[in-house]
Amino acid sequence: MRRQKKKVTVLVNKPNWVHWSFFPHKVLRKRYQNLLIEHLKERIQKELRSDAPDPDLMVFSEPSAMKGFFDDLKKEYKNGFYVHISKERKDLQMTVGYIGRYARRPPLSEVRIKNYTGEWITFEYKDYRNGGGKVLHTLKTIDFIGRLIRHIPPHYFNVIRHFGILASRVKKKYKGIADCLLEPPPEVDEAPTWRERQTAFRGSDPLLCGICGRV
Repeated sequence: MRRQKKKVTVLVNKPNWVHWSFFPHKVLRKRYQNLLIEHLKERIQKELRSDAPDPDLMVFSEPSAMKGFFDDLKKEYKNGFYVHISKERKDLQMTVGYIGRYARRPPLSEVRIKNYTGEWITFEYKDYRNGGGKVLHTLKTIDFIGRLIRHIPPHYFNVIRHFGILASRVKKKYKGIADCLLEPPPEVDEAPTWRERQTAFRGSDPLLCGICGRV
């Protein structure tokens, strides 16, 4: 005997939005997958109906081809597409400081590496979850390299982007205007050389021989 499914509808007199801080991750992944696939289908169909459709999309001109492609995609990703969920950052100043500190620095300095045997590596880090105390952690070298290279940006990736008149696209265009509007920087005297500083400090030229008086 087959069990029949029943739909239940709940009606309320005064419906209101409920603010909820938790949303199931699995539900969000599936929901995002369905919405994205429906959006892609609409864009593909719109492109196929245009006067000059993209040749690469002509394979989807048959409805069965499009259906089969997205069905296989859903089978490949049964749990939905990956969705990155993180807490809202309220202290943006700390985030800016973190980015500025590590944009041009390596994620881990050599000083923090405490031991290396070839197969295993022990390094030190600050555990901010437990008050920022220093903790030693040992990993296989291959795993350590895998974690390290995640922080290496792709080639030609702009880690720092300038804004306003310093932006790359308009910097040359507005440089002349900015130079006319801004006051010229004050002239700075050339720093004395080591020989000049030592002569002023000692009262004698350190490079002169004390016997012959020559360099």
